[in-house]
Order: sequence, then C-alpha cells, then structure tokens
Amino acid sequence: MRLPIQPASWIPDWARRAVFYHIYPLGFFGAPSHNDHTEDRHYRLARLRDWYDHLRQLGVTAIYFGPLFESSSHGYDTADYFVIDRRLGGNELFQQIVGELHDRGIRLILDGVFNHTGRDFFAFRDILQNGRDSRYVDWYRINWAGNNRYQDGFTYEAWEGHQSLPKLNIENPEVRNYILEVARMWLGDMGADGWRLDVAYEIDPSFWWEFRRACDEARPDSFLVGELLHGDLRKWVAPDLLHAATNYQLYKPIWSSLNSANFWELKANLDRAFHSEWGLYRNIGMMNFLGNHDVTRILSQLEDARHIYPAMLLLMTLPGIPCLYYGDETGMTGRKEDGDGALRQPMPGAGETWPDPDRYIFEALKRLSAVRNAHPSLVYGTYSSLEAGPTVLGFLRQHSMEVAVVVVNSGKEPASLRVAVGREGIQDGTVFRDALNPDDQRFAVHSGSLQVESIYPGWGRVLIANGG
Repeated sequence: MRLPIQPASWIPDWARRAVFYHIYPLGFFGAPSHNDHTEDRHYRLARLRDWYDHLRQLGVTAIYFGPLFESSSHGYDTADYFVIDRRLGGNELFQQIVGELHDRGIRLILDGVFNHTGRDFFAFRDILQNGRDSRYVDWYRINWAGNNRYQDGFTYEAWEGHQSLPKLNIENPEVRNYILEVARMWLGDMGADGWRLDVAYEIDPSFWWEFRRACDEARPDSFLVGELLHGDLRKWVAPDLLHAATNYQLYKPIWSSLNSANFWELKANLDRAFHSEWGLYRNIGMMNFLGNHDVTRILSQLEDARHIYPAMLLLMTLPGIPCLYYGDETGMTGRKEDGDGALRQPMPGAGETWPDPDRYIFEALKRLSAVRNAHPSLVYGTYSSLEAGPTVLGFLRQHSMEVAVVVVNSGKEPASLRVAVGREGIQDGTVFRDALNPDDQRFAVHSGSLQVESIYPGWGRVLIANGG
C-alpha cells in the first residue's frame, strides 16, 4: 500500500476533521426581515440551546453562522460590525453561546462581509450627511458627477450593482485596519474560531494575506474559508492565504449526475479536482456542500427525492470538509426562483412534525457522520477514482493508517461493482469490512481487484481495511 502525503496540512486540524452545520440565523430563528435599529433586543439566539442535542446526534463539530452582526435587512448589509443584530440578541448572549458550544466540543466560524456594507453603516451615513467634506469619503469609491436610485446626489460602486450594498474601498489603509480590528475582536475577545469570508473572490489576495496574519495573531488555530465560485481557487487558497474554499465546483456535478444518471460527469470533476497525483485542488482545503442560503435546497434540486441518500453519502466521504445546511436533515425544501426567503425558512421546532416525518434523512446522516468521524481515511486520505457507470461510482481514499473503498449506487436495484485496487497499491489478500452497513460480509482483494456485491439501492458501502 502506498503511503500518500496528507493534503492541505496547513489547515487547523479541528477544521480538517470537522462536520460543519450552516445556520442562516435570521431565517433559522424566524427573525423579522427588516431592522430599523430602534427596536428592543430579541434574544432569539438563545433558542439555539434547544438544538444542542440535535447537533451532537448529527455528529456536528463546528457551526458556520451566517450574518450575526447588526444589519438593516438580510444580514449582508452590515450596519455595525461590533454588535450582534438586535433581532438575534446581544454580545453577552453570544459569548455565553460560544462557551457552551466549546464545552460541547463544537467550534464556530462567523460570516465576514467585508467587501461591502449597508447604507446604515456609520461611514456611509457620514458621507450622506457631510458629502465631500466627510472624513470617510475615501472609504468607498464615489462618483460625485452621478446620482443613484436613492437620489443622494452621487453614485458609487456597489456589489453586483445592488445600491443597497455600497462596496468598500479595500485599498484604503483605514478601511483595511478597520476590518482587521473587527477580525481580531471577534476571534480574540468574543471567542469565535474563524471566518467564512463573503464574496472573497472580489477582494485582492494581498488583503487576505494581511487578514490571515491578523487572525493567526488573535487565534493561532483560527480557520478561514472563502466564498469562491469559479476560476482557479489556488489564487486565494494557499498556505499563507485562506485555508479553504467553498466548493461550488463540486456542488453542481453531485446533483446533476444524480438527476441525469451520469456518474461519469461526477467522476470527471473529481479527477480534475482531487486526483492524488495531478488534481488541481488535491493539496488545498475545500468545504463541500449540497446547499446553502443562496441556492435551491438539495431536496428541491433532486428529481428523485430518494437520491438524497447517495448525495449525503458522497458529501460525507469525498475529499474536503462537509458542511450541512440547516433543515436539510428535516426534509426542508425551497427553490431559488421563489426568492431568498424560500431558502431561509425557520427551522422546524424540535417537537414539531418535520417535512420528513419519519426522520429517515436525519437517521441516515447520523450514520454517515459517525462513519466519517471514526475513519481517518475519510478525513485525511488522498483520492483516486476506481470505476463509474450511469448509477454506480467507486473511489478510493488512502491514508497511512487505513484505506477506504467507497461505492455508491443511485439506482433502484441492488448493484455490484468490480474495482481495480491493485493499481493503487492495495495488495492481494487485503480484507475490507463495511463500516456503513455492519454485517458479516467481508470483501477481499483477488488478482488486483475487489468484487463488491449487494450495493444497496439509493445507498452504498464504505469498505475499510487497515493500512499496511
């Protein structure tokens, strides 16, 4: 057996091993959609305590919180980076929650929206009041010869043209220092463990170089993941830049290959990204997901709801850090074309009937996360494709301690698959057991191949053998 090099060794180990759970707080807790910054605080964040046992059962070890800071509407139009949104609670409550999560072995990262602010942010308000005489006039890129839909008498760069989201001038040293101060405060004083960085692709990597150093000083094991959609992700993710990227380049091939009975599509994408010898992203950190607050929920994306199980199996066994979107485990649905609100509905109450009333998805995820958390090959192992067909896929994850052969069957009937593992250094006589479906079956390598029988429909096998 080969002893592969562990990829992305600069990632904090707690993050490499994590199963993340993505919460969009304003939606999760059913907060009002608008904030006029005058209402009393409502401590909705405290209701997270009702879900601690739920998270533990799911095998979650880290939470990615969507926007928590004071904003005027959806959270991405920040008004104050130093306080928790009054619709969710306050800083003291947040610190309590952080301590309680840490006591339970759960880390948390925050959504850092540093490319743009809302119009209620103090610097932009000062420009509205004082015009060209504002001391913050260079915090944004303003054109005094234009006008905007608010009739301010000037126009400005905004995120994707949305004038409710004026774009910060990151080249301004005052702006850079302000953002670094925000980062240090939430990591150092408030106890957060890292950042998910909104539209990181819009900010030059030179800034993320500075940001990484500030975060390392405030919390040496902090974790930084950038929202990256396209292009060569290695521009932003590197040992001295961001630790990981959101893996949009894997998100679509998973559901597309399931919908079209075309696992060759997924195999080609996985080879391009993760092949142990020449994959583009084999040595960088990737955060994998099946849905988030910006895209159609996975159950609405899949043409056959039964494919949720092979999709979740893939999420938990492919290279990278898995991130669950809140409510997917309850059977929640929602389509992007129906507006963002459809993707950000309140989480069903712990005692309420779920959209998946028998909780089959939840129980499947419990099994899958337990297997991932128990096996270093699924966390640290390199990746090699083995076989693919319309509805079957097999791949190998190798680690010095053990090797895993994962086979997935999205079809409606049991399947079998013969996978050539000898070419990957697996010796004849190596015996595998199924960690996902513990039964008495054992699978041994003969003549360089492993014959895997009875791959359950809409499910799969995770075969584990000890390292040599």
